[in-house]
Amino acid sequence: MRLEVEREAAASREIVWSVLTEWERQPDWMLDAKSVHVLTPQRTGTGVTILCPTKLLGATVDDVMRVTAWDPPHRLEVVHLGKIITGSGAFLLEDLGADRTRITWWEEVDPPLGAFGERGASTFVLPILHRIFGRSLGRLVALAEQDAADGPASRAADPH
Repeated sequence: MRLEVEREAAASREIVWSVLTEWERQPDWMLDAKSVHVLTPQRTGTGVTILCPTKLLGATVDDVMRVTAWDPPHRLEVVHLGKIITGSGAFLLEDLGADRTRITWWEEVDPPLGAFGERGASTFVLPILHRIFGRSLGRLVALAEQDAADGPASRAADPH
């Protein structure tokens, strides 16, 4: 099952990338994320692994993700390694000029129960997730635009 949302931000790719990869800041914009914990000593590049307790249809599940592609400030891809949430996802950042960025977020998830689960997820869960992801991406845009307006000195003084 594939889900894709897209938004434009009045911020450079570098600023969007910074907000996106400040792992512990993700619950500030990702509606279903309760917290984020980096499980690896490294915090950048392929191999970074994070744990994100996530609200999924009223229950909290552990979403474990490992970075599989790291191309700043263009592309971040992950694989979901949890028992419930499996599949892959990515954020693609496209320069639109004059400090504008198109952000595309896609997820390719593997619903449980085979074809039956796929049909049910596509019919009932996908529309809900599309709204949640769209709102989350809107919040990411708002944070990036705020960071762009505040300038680098403000971000250095308050990293979170």
